[in-house]
Amino acid sequence: MTAVHCRAPGAPPAAVGVDDAGRWREAAQLRRDHPGWVVVWLAPAGEFHAYRRLPGARRDTALIAPSSADLADLIGRAEQTARPADRHAKDRT
Repeated sequence: MTAVHCRAPGAPPAAVGVDDAGRWREAAQLRRDHPGWVVVWLAPAGEFHAYRRLPGARRDTALIAPSSADLADLIGRAEQTARPADRHAKDRT
């Protein structure tokens, strides 16, 4: 599995329990906005996590970010990066 972290190394996690219900709602919205991704709010770590096997990828993709906006950006970039691999696979058939 390939993991991409958005938080700087050594940066403290977001405050735990501050607004977990709101974070879960944000995770649910990300799931609606990005079908095919498994998105969760990991409260103890204060991070959003997203998982998916992208077209052309040999391993699952794991994305980790401190905010839903950061995770949405990472998902968009991962999908955009996977698109050329998907086109090359279709060219071979």
